[in-house]
Amino acid sequence: MKRAVIGILIIVAVVAVGVGYKLLFSGPRVEGAGGAAAPADLVFAKASPMTLPPVSGYQLATVDLGEGPVPLLTIPLDTWGGYAAMFAANKGTKPNKDSLFYKRGRFAVQIVNEETTEKQLEGYASGKWPIIWTQMDGLPLFLDAFKADKRVAPKVLGLFDWSDGGDGILVRSYVKTAADLKGKIIITSSNTPFSFMLLWYLSQNGLTGNDVKVSWIDDAEEALQKFKSKSSVAAWVSWTPYINDAADPKSPNYIPDARLIISSKDANQVIADCYIVRSDLLLDKPEMMQAFVEAMMEGSQQIGTQTYNDMAAFYGLQTAAEARDMLTDVHIANFSENKMFFDVNNSIGAYKIFQLAQEYYKQLGALPPDASYDPERVLVPQIIAAIDKKGEFASQKNAMANSFNKKAGLDISDLENQRTVLKNNVELFFEPQKLDFDINSTSDDIKNNLKLLGQVAEQTKFLGTTMVKLSGYLDTTKVADFKAQGNQQFIEASAQAKLISKKRAEFVKSVMVKHFGVDPDRIVTEGKGWDNPISDDPNKNRRVEVRFISFE
Repeated sequence: MKRAVIGILIIVAVVAVGVGYKLLFSGPRVEGAGGAAAPADLVFAKASPMTLPPVSGYQLATVDLGEGPVPLLTIPLDTWGGYAAMFAANKGTKPNKDSLFYKRGRFAVQIVNEETTEKQLEGYASGKWPIIWTQMDGLPLFLDAFKADKRVAPKVLGLFDWSDGGDGILVRSYVKTAADLKGKIIITSSNTPFSFMLLWYLSQNGLTGNDVKVSWIDDAEEALQKFKSKSSVAAWVSWTPYINDAADPKSPNYIPDARLIISSKDANQVIADCYIVRSDLLLDKPEMMQAFVEAMMEGSQQIGTQTYNDMAAFYGLQTAAEARDMLTDVHIANFSENKMFFDVNNSIGAYKIFQLAQEYYKQLGALPPDASYDPERVLVPQIIAAIDKKGEFASQKNAMANSFNKKAGLDISDLENQRTVLKNNVELFFEPQKLDFDINSTSDDIKNNLKLLGQVAEQTKFLGTTMVKLSGYLDTTKVADFKAQGNQQFIEASAQAKLISKKRAEFVKSVMVKHFGVDPDRIVTEGKGWDNPISDDPNKNRRVEVRFISFE
């Protein structure tokens, strides 16, 4: 199903044979450094700052549904199952008295189809469509582009959905980890050439979007064929059904040397689709906007057969079943989950995603290097807080707070090679002969330990459906001495080393659980002793290897 992503909104110019294709904003061609030579028919995109279409005040038409004129909000949507709650709340696409928007706020909603980013933004800026959707990670770019006119400053009212398997990154067999992507060519199949998932994934291995070469191919079928036919293309960022077909041996689009290295099923709170409103409308009609959010929260619980019929008619599908299938790879957010998303203490919520995205885009040049925007400038937690006080949605359960499947099983050996989503090495300081350390110590070494483990804990929360495997290793300083004592002594010492490293991994697990709040059921440990040294410096082999393994 096509998804025209307004999302990240890093706009590019793609230049081929002297002819420029321009979406909204221009940017120079970038060749990148190192890596495979580019095929002649692939060109590269570069992130550029957004600029704003012409701005006017918002307009609200009126409609009479039999009880006098009421304001009419027209909202553009593209083809995406995550909007189901809006169809359910409005009881269809046309203004009507059964709509929850009408019942709660005495205003009407009309849903129209608009697949292009350009048209949605133009309608938002002109005031024709004062509410549109975007991904949370795109808000720093919105804010920067719209800063000159406070009328269009975006305010996040609520969360439509999270992508839950609908997006992913396919890689060639020669790409074992994200670190192997450095200098390589990556195809993205939308107007988001440096997707937030890709940027986050690269950053976990010390890379930025500037370390890879991105070719933007808007048509997903064309992108699939390019990836399939060109082995020099190391990765492809796309969505379902394309990522599934490419990895399915039974599919005609199967690519034997490709695999899905990460998807939004693994990082299921990273791609967050929000609805935003212009500041001038929110300022003029705060009660109307609160009623809008309340209707969406109620609508999230009323998705059913009629919703699928309405969506099928709107999107030109043949059956309601096709519309229902659009929800397979998304998670529709209810009130409890919206509340979590807006919580400033949520380490993968709106605040954190905004801040991470801002830093990534500064590195790319999509934001000025001195940009420093506060998430509070786009978030409206007051509405969620006001609704929470009323207690109406208190019974809605949060299915995303702990989305890890504890019944998935602990026998991960068969999955480890194929489904390791992320791998990194954490070098921790332990005093000689010690199996633990004092987390309250003021020493720089221990402070650095906690910093590193905090990063691992954050990765664990981002990759909320994966199992975490901690493998403890010891420094190899004394290996030569034990070998010199004879084979039996070395074997015994090697076995003891594995037991010691296992205990150190167990201690690391305890810190992650007690100090950082990670679910203990998600962590398994092993001791590897002196195996697999990674450095000629024996001290650098004292580490904990962290693997995030997907069961999907």
